[in-house]
Amino acid sequence: MRNAAPAPASPAAPEDLGTRHRFHGVQPVLPVADVTRAARYFCGVLGFELDFIAGEPPSYARVKKGGGRDQDGWGDPVYLRLWQCRAHDTRPWRGEIVIHVGHDIDGLHAAYLKRGVTVLEPPTSQPWGLREFAIREPDGHVLRFCGYL
Repeated sequence: MRNAAPAPASPAAPEDLGTRHRFHGVQPVLPVADVTRAARYFCGVLGFELDFIAGEPPSYARVKKGGGRDQDGWGDPVYLRLWQCRAHDTRPWRGEIVIHVGHDIDGLHAAYLKRGVTVLEPPTSQPWGLREFAIREPDGHVLRFCGYL
């Protein structure tokens, strides 16, 4: 019986930089036509809080909701950055942002309807275990709110 040739060495797996450097959180940046108006909408209509607004006149802002795990177990804050752009500098939005909701997704949908929010998809229970709905905010971005069934 002949000895089999040794198997070629497999390439080393790349280092897991996400773990090594502790990636945490994502803060999408949304191009908007008027950052002051957009921040007012996200805070006054959608229920976020203004984290900061910068520039004179304002051209960049961040809104947030949440601030860490509380006694009810809902946790990490949601941050969205709003960047004022000239209309011809932006491309049409081709995706959406998903925001997880810890309580009463249908109640949130009803509250948004009362506030005149443009709903693209009503609350629907999905086969992947989420109940979700989608809205469009004034600059055209799609936000999908979802909660576990």
